[in-house]
Amino acid sequence: MLEQELKFFVPESARPGLLTALDAVRTGSITLNAIYFDTPERDLARSSIALRLRKEGEQWVQTVKLPGPDTLSRIELNHPRPGPKLDLSLYQDTPAHTALSRYANQIQARYQTRIQRELALIKQGQSELELAYDVGHIESNGLTLQVNELEIELIRGESLTMFEVGQRWLYKHGLILEMRSKSERGDALASLVDRRRAKSESLDLSPEQVAAALTRKAYDLPKPHFVDTEELEQFYSLSATMSLEQVIRNAALLAGVDGIRPDSSRQADYLALMRVGLRRLRSCRKLFKMWLSASEGYANTRLTHYFGLFGQARDHDLVHLEITPLLLQAGMPGPAPEPIPAHLEHDPVQLASAAEFQSLLLSNLQSLICGPTLELNGVAQPEHLVEARISRWFQTIQLRGQRFAQISQDKQHRLRNRIKSLRYCLEFLPSAADKQGLHKVLRECQALIGAVTDVDVALDWYAQHAANPEQAQFARDWLTHARQGRAAHAQHALNALDQHQPQIELLRR
Repeated sequence: MLEQELKFFVPESARPGLLTALDAVRTGSITLNAIYFDTPERDLARSSIALRLRKEGEQWVQTVKLPGPDTLSRIELNHPRPGPKLDLSLYQDTPAHTALSRYANQIQARYQTRIQRELALIKQGQSELELAYDVGHIESNGLTLQVNELEIELIRGESLTMFEVGQRWLYKHGLILEMRSKSERGDALASLVDRRRAKSESLDLSPEQVAAALTRKAYDLPKPHFVDTEELEQFYSLSATMSLEQVIRNAALLAGVDGIRPDSSRQADYLALMRVGLRRLRSCRKLFKMWLSASEGYANTRLTHYFGLFGQARDHDLVHLEITPLLLQAGMPGPAPEPIPAHLEHDPVQLASAAEFQSLLLSNLQSLICGPTLELNGVAQPEHLVEARISRWFQTIQLRGQRFAQISQDKQHRLRNRIKSLRYCLEFLPSAADKQGLHKVLRECQALIGAVTDVDVALDWYAQHAANPEQAQFARDWLTHARQGRAAHAQHALNALDQHQPQIELLRR
């Protein structure tokens, strides 16, 4: 059975209205108490497999979930059980057999969930969807993580209908798109227990402290993250979807999923990696832009506006969290300039949680899941055309890099963006693991040119907002000197690109 569903975190302010809306279509409620299993080394979680026993009312059900064809789909196998006892022999002739049999002697209970689920049914055209509003918690060795989420599952019909219904409920109630399953959060909770025990740290944490601990790190793609497929459209869809998932996950953290209240430093981390995800997505679409479907092109255009707004927020963080401390340490006269209060439209937390932006993320996900993503009919050997495009990008970078010190600041900034686009696209190629030398140089060039453009941002800011003339003069002198040194380091790294050439084999082995 293939399960496909959307998940949303329900902010506290949205809960009364959501319950009222559910009353109109409610079909019942049920108590769900589940035990999730894994090995001590988390082998199932590492393979994106969830194994549980769940009491649904009075009936125990054993379930295993395996990765599906896309980020919203899972292969789900259910078996009624007489009690809370695992029976792995049920999977003898199923896709789960190989994955589970090797760990049969190591599998043990790892965490539990206690959920009260309100159920509703929606019929739209030929499609039928189940809405499940889950309230409760995940528990592991006394640590608990609160759950308050809405799931929209496609029972039968078209995936597009699921997105249409999701859009209505998201926009009406201000929901936050969520990519983490309960099993992912439960695994993270159990891993937190393991880490604290290994360090002899107390497990006496409140649910709020647990939520903060589990969201300490912003989300980046795992390394490596190349896409292993011989189908060009699938290569694009999977690469773009992974990039979008990075955006969605960090946007949720920035918006305060699980009720967290991230401080300015944590917000800056979420924002930085969310923008990396946006850049990855834009790079994928740039590489394939001549074949993007109408829906993909439209989705990309709408994201561009928000990319700029979040960029302004990132520049604000750069000046106040990174550059200003360096200036003060170097002796810049005070007082430290006060951060300019962000306009609502530019405040990253407000922007990330706004229904307009969350709706846009859902629209982008819909485009990638429902397709078509590319229009390749009649295109002969598109792989060669894409490979040629990557080669041209690299040649342009080499030419501009040789003259880095002579080109304008604007062109230096565009050069860095070209390097980002090339690097992010190369990382998705099946042969990515064979090009670590080039990747290392590209990363270094990106970072060093970034250090130069960071100074340019700070120079512009202090020219307008320094607390006094003496501070403005100090900042200008120090930053100008710093720029010269950073530009020299960037030029040295760019010179190393002459020793490399991307060996591009997009999908051919």
